Amino acid sequence: MDNPIKAAEYIRRIEIKALWGKKHIVWDLFRHVNILSGVNGIGKSSIMNKMTAQLHYLQKKKEAIANNVEMPDENSLKVPDMDITFSPEDASYIPFDVIHIGDNRQHMSRLLNLYAYFNADKTSFYDWADKLFSVTDKTIIRDSHELLFLQDGERLTIDALSSGERQMLVILLTLLVQEKKPCVLFMDEPEISLHIEWQQQLLKIATEMNPNAQIILITHSPAVIMDGWMDTVIDVEDITVAKK
Repeated sequence: MDNPIKAAEYIRRIEIKALWGKKHIVWDLFRHVNILSGVNGIGKSSIMNKMTAQLHYLQKKKEAIANNVEMPDENSLKVPDMDITFSPEDASYIPFDVIHIGDNRQHMSRLLNLYAYFNADKTSFYDWADKLFSVTDKTIIRDSHELLFLQDGERLTIDALSSGERQMLVILLTLLVQEKKPCVLFMDEPEISLHIEWQQQLLKIATEMNPNAQIILITHSPAVIMDGWMDTVIDVEDITVAKK
């Protein structure tokens, strides 16, 4: 008998039978990096939103099964005409994180709470943060449970950081707390507020900090895909199945 709450390693395929009531989407995903492209308004964010909504439903279903309780809101959570195929095929869910455009205050608050009690190795997080923030002479204070920076002898909280620095910090913290476990990381235009050099390093950072993550990313920045990621780009038109 299949395990009804077995975690997946990654998403192998998604199918949306009626995007906006008319488009049929079939997308075979790569194991590690997937970049969705296309003109504005073609459906990139809609595809991502449906994927995250269905994964949220599957996560809630897993929790209900594990706790031997019913899901009273199952019909409202499940995304109609949406199928996700995992690898391995008998898996039924996968953990996921979502990084949105711009405002990530709620996500940041959750991450800071996790950081305060995080006992696993933080070396890669510290090293990447120090490297990226060195342009403004900031370094992380490594012996504090609170996330603090040192600049010219002054201790800084994250409130003193620029919007771009906070955006990068959300990405780094998200990767840190994943603890290199299989998961899906969704990023919708993460380049917003990021310096072009940070955009160029974004996928390198993500794949090094969590080599077991599957990244699904929407971007309009050529810099993000410059460093050898062109083969991971798929256009929405290429995963849209023509109606017979």
